[in-house]
Amino acid sequence: MKAEDLQNLLHKEIPITKALAIEVLDLELERIIIKAPFQQNKNIHNTAFAGSIYTTATLAGWSLVTNFLESNNLKGSVVLAKGEIKYLKPITGDIIARTTLGSEQALVKFNKQLESKGRARLSLIIDVIEDEQIKAQLKGNFAVI
Repeated sequence: MKAEDLQNLLHKEIPITKALAIEVLDLELERIIIKAPFQQNKNIHNTAFAGSIYTTATLAGWSLVTNFLESNNLKGSVVLAKGEIKYLKPITGDIIARTTLGSEQALVKFNKQLESKGRARLSLIIDVIEDEQIKAQLKGNFAVI
């Protein structure tokens, strides 16, 4: 899938992504970078809204797993089964979330579970960055059902 196709899918299937002005900046098979512009996602303190940070991080993980499924002709619906976020420092600019699929070992286990049980889980760590500093981090467990 191309970044533009994924962005269109997000805007179609998850309507809030349009209001948040979500952009897919970079998409490869094993990594993704997603942006939510500051102006559409700021709070009364003139910092990034915590809900927008969480949502952008979640969308990065959901999108990467969805792209992985499509790229490997695998079927299933991706959902966030568990998410825990740490807000480390305020964000005063665009919300940038990036993540990778993780180790080859984790992907092999994921594929085996999906093939044998028709469902599987994949844990991802999504970094939310500003000026190359991690400002928030989501540990997400994404289930494919």
